[in-house]
Amino acid sequence: MLSVVKIQGMSMAPRLKDGDYVVINRFYPRIKVGHLVVVNHATYHHMIKRVQKINSNGALWLIGENETSVQPEVMGWIPEARILGKVIFCIRAKSAS
Repeated sequence: MLSVVKIQGMSMAPRLKDGDYVVINRFYPRIKVGHLVVVNHATYHHMIKRVQKINSNGALWLIGENETSVQPEVMGWIPEARILGKVIFCIRAKSAS
């Protein structure tokens, strides 16, 4: 099943900017290091981040793209059950002219 998620904030800039949209696939064969995922974090709620590490239990160590992002040490390991989907493509917001 596919879902569309609107990006709010700049933690993934320049790759994804505030107002962009991503399409996520809830049924993904396997998450790998480098993939972008949307997770439901216990404290920070819906977040989009890049997978930096995967431990033996399938938990994810996630990072943002810039310094405004919540640091991985603060987020901690994210259980696989918290993954809402893998990003499959991005729809850029119209830029103001």
